[in-house]
Amino acid sequence: MLSVPAFTAPRKLIRPLAILLLSLAALSPLGAHAQSPVLEKIRDSGTIVLGYRESALPFSFADDKGQPAGYAVDLCRRVAESARQKLGLKDIKVRWMPLTPQNRFPAMVNGLVDLDCAPNTNSPERQKQVAFSVSHYVSTVRMLVRADSGIKSFEDLRGKTVVTSAGSTGDRHVRHLKQQYGYRDIYAKDHGESFLLLESGRAQAFVMDDVLLAGLRARAKDPSQFVIVGPALSTEQNALMMSKADPEWKQFVDQTLASTFAGPGITSLQKRWFQQPIGSRNINLALAPSSQVREAWKHPSDTATE
Repeated sequence: MLSVPAFTAPRKLIRPLAILLLSLAALSPLGAHAQSPVLEKIRDSGTIVLGYRESALPFSFADDKGQPAGYAVDLCRRVAESARQKLGLKDIKVRWMPLTPQNRFPAMVNGLVDLDCAPNTNSPERQKQVAFSVSHYVSTVRMLVRADSGIKSFEDLRGKTVVTSAGSTGDRHVRHLKQQYGYRDIYAKDHGESFLLLESGRAQAFVMDDVLLAGLRARAKDPSQFVIVGPALSTEQNALMMSKADPEWKQFVDQTLASTFAGPGITSLQKRWFQQPIGSRNINLALAPSSQVREAWKHPSDTATE
């Protein structure tokens, strides 16, 4: 009987061959995502769960038809499409979950949401609970007041009532400065309720990210009645938010955002939500991207705000 000797690769080919096989495995849908529980779940269910805000225009809000819309929402849609392509899915279903500044953290920690599509401020303290993507925008914390209130700075708030949204970055500043400036503080469940308290006169100032304040002012019955004043209390690195338990998912999200920022699409996206009319009321924030925003796009980073 004629025996055929088994083929043995020459020693010099073994290492390149092994590298090639590992590379091919990494390119396959299963090999690429075996380490990511979120991507595995998306592949198995065909569904991605995205969180959003109902009143954080222009980042994340409910539009005229009650559907999620905004700059951060569109970025999340790009992540969903990238996941569909990577996983080789014919379709991907997006399930939207409305969140508030207060309940977003439990939703992340408990795995109820795969990605939160909002202007979440990345901070060292918050990183103990959740993970953040590279920054998608940069804003500053200031305050919104009535134009005829005479309020220009925090010194003018003594004896007055200041509102912010519970669990937001504004929450931290309002609590910290209360004793120094002698004002009363109240906390609303979300940004829409905070603005309503200001609009109705139950609060004289609303502390929050300036872009969000501009969005809320633009939606008012008479935007000219409100002005953004005061010093910048902090610079906020706005990011998408996710669970800390899946670093591979974070890497995938970061890569998708970095790819988006490197292309011409990010300029169109910014113009759509910050410099053009939005919705049936034609709300236009008329906000061009700052040098800090352009820097965040040019050099993507997940560095936290101190």
